Amino acid sequence: MDNNELLKKIQAYANEQVKKIHFQREAELTLVYSEELEDKTFNAYCIGTDMPNLIFRVFHVDAEGNVLDEKSVQEAANLTAHFNRDIKPTMKLVPPAIEESYEYQIIVENRSEDKPVEIKLRSSTGRDITMYEIYRYFDYKSKIFFVNLAGLSFPAQYLFTVTPDSKNLRLLISRDEHIRSRVSMMSELLANRLLPSYRTVDDAAKVLSGKAKAHVTLNDKEGNKVQFTCQFVYDDDETQTRFAFFVADDDAKKGVCMVQDIFDNNKLTLANNWTEDQKKAFERIQTEMKEKPEEFRKNVTSFFADNLDFRYKAFKDGKLKAPEANATQAK
Repeated sequence: MDNNELLKKIQAYANEQVKKIHFQREAELTLVYSEELEDKTFNAYCIGTDMPNLIFRVFHVDAEGNVLDEKSVQEAANLTAHFNRDIKPTMKLVPPAIEESYEYQIIVENRSEDKPVEIKLRSSTGRDITMYEIYRYFDYKSKIFFVNLAGLSFPAQYLFTVTPDSKNLRLLISRDEHIRSRVSMMSELLANRLLPSYRTVDDAAKVLSGKAKAHVTLNDKEGNKVQFTCQFVYDDDETQTRFAFFVADDDAKKGVCMVQDIFDNNKLTLANNWTEDQKKAFERIQTEMKEKPEEFRKNVTSFFADNLDFRYKAFKDGKLKAPEANATQAK
């Protein structure tokens, strides 16, 4: 069986598998290498137009041409390591796709009403890739913008980070203990439908860069309406409170601080309705702002950024529950 015939069988098999999975669709496969084993079967190492170069899709083909895909991610990783260690050095011609870097240019993000956001990427070797976005989450404590993507034709997921210019995604390969703990928290919240996600990476980049501002209109002492714009928010770890600082559009000397509830559609509460603990916390952070500006800035972020620690603690304390659980409880 030559490689062209082998790839046709693998592609046909992969296309059949897609029909069994909702939301997924066909993707074109490239046969990187076919390894003949002692029993005359083959391990076919493939890369698809819906996957970055990290772990190959591996297909097992028997002597009669029957195809099965490797279901175990760990075994696929082991076979990929075997390819890189034992096979790749012996190849005279190495396919360009397996030499691409771990950074991918964002070409376009396509939104639709009833499907996940589709993202088109381009690799360092010019290979075009299309995937689905699972979530986009900026963790300002680690200063990392995480993006989770999935293949179109198979249920593998990949974790990326957004580069500072918001134009590229970089595969997250090595993870220290701190990053692993952040990813674990996000994964647990996602599994419980409690992880918020920006609509697209592009939308997030706009609001996080300060191009989009939060505004509120309040009445002054004379009953005149005054519009205020949020300059920043401060997250107080001690009281698990977010303080949003606003400045009047017509007079920079006029300011107001309100408590922002990220668990209730960013509801804002004026100082006359704060708890005693929140009032004391505000006095403390005002002092910190003046006397310890560097410490103060560590807890400063955008109005449109979430707080992973607040969210996770609220979830663990039972105060934050999945929408379905809340609906059931209300009944």
